[in-house]
Amino acid sequence: MKPAEQRRASPRLHTLLKGQIIYDNRLSRMECTVRDLSEAGARLVFAQPVKIPAEFELQVPRKKLVQRAQVMWYDGRNYGIRFLDDDAEAGGHVEPLPVAREISGVPEILEEACQRVARILGVPVEAIQLKIEFRR
Repeated sequence: MKPAEQRRASPRLHTLLKGQIIYDNRLSRMECTVRDLSEAGARLVFAQPVKIPAEFELQVPRKKLVQRAQVMWYDGRNYGIRFLDDDAEAGGHVEPLPVAREISGVPEILEEACQRVARILGVPVEAIQLKIEFRR
């Protein structure tokens, strides 16, 4: 039997990156550390044993990574995840989802939209998060 590193579909980089898992219809967030990262998945570490949903969105700001993910294994503090997207589920190559670039005016538009939604709902602006989704 091959060692785990040789069985991997893509090379794994040992990392020490801050990440967040986002779940519950984007209402809940949890901080994590991304210790290993590849095109196909990652290993997440939490400060204490936690339970996380089977599927969630992973954000790694320093890598500009925003990716849907699924838990493959866990031991309480460590979680092995694989990245999901329409192509991956069909057996294709896994690519990170695109992230909005700093385009002049976009941050101001999003801030104004957050403020308007907060006013309409009667909640603090900090409670509002907007998501930009690019369609292929």
